[in-house]
Amino acid sequence: MRFLNSLRNSVLAFAGQIITILFGFAVRWVFIHNLGQEYLGVNSVMESILMLLSMTELGFGTSVAFALYKPVDKDDKKKIGALMGYYRRVYHVIGVLTAVLGIFLVPFMRFFIKDASTVSDINLIYMMFLTNTVLSYFFSYKRTLLSAYQKHYITTVYEDLFAIVKYILQAAVLVLLKNYVLFLAINLICGVAANIAISVKCDRLYPEIKRFNKEKLTPEDKSLLKKSVISLMYQKIGGKLVTGTDNLMISYVNIALMGVYSNYSLVIGIIERVIENVVKSIKGSFGNLMVQKDSSHKYSVYEEFVFLSFCCFFFISAVLSGCLERFIGLLAGKDWILNPLVTFAVVLNFYLQGTRHANIAVIDSAGLFNKLRPKAVFEVLVNLVVSFVFLIVLDMGIYGVLFGTTVSKIGVCIWWEAWAVHKYAFSASFGRYTLKYLGNLLVASAGCFASYFLSARVAYDGIGGLFLTGIISACVSVAIILCVYCRSGELRRLISRFIKKA
Repeated sequence: MRFLNSLRNSVLAFAGQIITILFGFAVRWVFIHNLGQEYLGVNSVMESILMLLSMTELGFGTSVAFALYKPVDKDDKKKIGALMGYYRRVYHVIGVLTAVLGIFLVPFMRFFIKDASTVSDINLIYMMFLTNTVLSYFFSYKRTLLSAYQKHYITTVYEDLFAIVKYILQAAVLVLLKNYVLFLAINLICGVAANIAISVKCDRLYPEIKRFNKEKLTPEDKSLLKKSVISLMYQKIGGKLVTGTDNLMISYVNIALMGVYSNYSLVIGIIERVIENVVKSIKGSFGNLMVQKDSSHKYSVYEEFVFLSFCCFFFISAVLSGCLERFIGLLAGKDWILNPLVTFAVVLNFYLQGTRHANIAVIDSAGLFNKLRPKAVFEVLVNLVVSFVFLIVLDMGIYGVLFGTTVSKIGVCIWWEAWAVHKYAFSASFGRYTLKYLGNLLVASAGCFASYFLSARVAYDGIGGLFLTGIISACVSVAIILCVYCRSGELRRLISRFIKKA
């Protein structure tokens, strides 16, 4: 049943995201050709500032999700209702706190966006971004309940429907009025409408839960949540600081460069959101798995997840290696294409981040937050120090910022998370996993370089050339996976699962 729920959630999440991606890129093209680089840079900087502000959530949602898995498995509605009521009250406080901190930053907006001379109403633009973030805290907490019940697909359907409406209206505003403020207003209205629709649906599905939302959590439950939140706070702050400060450092160098680079980060960000939605859609099933007692079965499923993540991110990385520059040229024009080193750094960071998903899913589902507090601190310190040295001392510009992130991922995040999962969740061999990971990394690197090399020799331009390089890159990655891993136990088990459910 877990596999069927995961498959249904994943398929709907993936299909919906593909549709919204197409609409999103169409709106991006309209945005670039109607507003230009500086507005694009401002948009990216605002998103980075709000990303840092969202640290006020401190991982509370993940802690509640972990706390829900066992009562959902036992159908303990009273406990579920108490958790959701507590979750709602805390999120309301977080929303108010985010609003207060956000308003405090209004006088400093011109410091963050110091050379966007053609952009007016900076403070109004920022307040619209802030309002959208704050309002989300008053509705979106119910998504966690749907995920715990393995019904994340409901969230996906509503989000995608409202996203399509949003993109259509935004494109019309850009073409007819060229008004960035109205563009943001549509984003705000559609975001609130989606949250309300999901909230109403959740209440209809689980009316009995609402009856118990006034129940009090036991001191033991509150103590466990507090401990998890404090531990997750480190992870949350670390991840947000790395991403947010990277964008702010690039914008500090040149706001227009941030606008150009934002096309690269947009492509990567959209793909990451697709994958993240797929991972979210199966996290409820994974959480249900982790409360079971069969350790060997749990580790076997984990190995399949690791291998599936590798195949997925290798495939996408190979396609990005061959197609990213051509796609940017089609989307915005050849003047918006940066040095190939940027492509290399962006794809490498994407792959490294992607291979963390399996371990992060286990950490969230098994509640290993307390084992990773120091990791988040070291992640931020390494990223900031290395990025500063590359950017300021060695004057490497945007490459320095991107490779600083690479160093922090390899030097801190990847091995530490995997070590914690193997030691505390499975009591399995970390050395065996490491050898497999390094082997996969070498295979992926060779495949991506081969894709880039072969795609560069395609003489056709335009959509035809992009389509051809995509096919070449996809074929390279699939051929390598089949040749290298044809006898892999993980591949055989995955194929067997799909055949049985077909």
